[in-house]
Amino acid sequence: MRREPYGVGSFVHVVKRGTRGLPFLKDTTDRDRTLLMLTHFNDKTSRQNWHRELLDNNTCSLFEHPSIWPEKEPLTRVHAFCLHTNHLHFLLEEIAEGGISAFMKKIGNGIAGYINERHGEYGSPFQGAYKSKTIDNDTYLRYVFAYIQVKNVFEQFPGGYTVAENNFDAAYEWTIQFPYGSLFDHLSRSDLDSRRNIVEPSLFNGLWTPAEFKIYARDVINGRSHLGTTDKNAFRGAFL
Repeated sequence: MRREPYGVGSFVHVVKRGTRGLPFLKDTTDRDRTLLMLTHFNDKTSRQNWHRELLDNNTCSLFEHPSIWPEKEPLTRVHAFCLHTNHLHFLLEEIAEGGISAFMKKIGNGIAGYINERHGEYGSPFQGAYKSKTIDNDTYLRYVFAYIQVKNVFEQFPGGYTVAENNFDAAYEWTIQFPYGSLFDHLSRSDLDSRRNIVEPSLFNGLWTPAEFKIYARDVINGRSHLGTTDKNAFRGAFL
């Protein structure tokens, strides 16, 4: 397990993988519940019956923070994410000492408890603790945005990554509407996009316009931009 040191103000690429690479989010119901966890577990306050309270509160959206709960105190800032069936990717910012670790612990325990109860399983579905890579420059930060939000979603495109790569425009539009990645939150015009409350949009919006990000993402997918160099081997080990 590799976890690099980081402190308050650090941006961190985090990955949590399933045991032996096996799927733990087995269907859309599992992934939908995980989205709710990303919204409501990013809080210093923990609530044992959080999902039941959401259902009973009759709010307009399950992603809204109920008014009966204490004011939310985020553990971390989520800037990007992608849910695979067998692993999770995040771009997180440490805003309080131990915040990322606490957030990932809550997510891991929440998913494990839910999966075990729903599917009649037991034990941890994860391959140990999360892995992390501290981002040390703006070039790397930009690349991680595209890596998580585009490359990882392209891997889930119908027909696979190569089909997505060869049909970039169509695949990119599909990626914007893919509900289990954060490009949906940053760029989608869906009525849901303003109500999920998962990502902090200011960093992404400060780096690109939507048109600029698409150009950059295309360069990344086509191999023309790899952390500022065309030599992909130069950054071997940069990802988890």
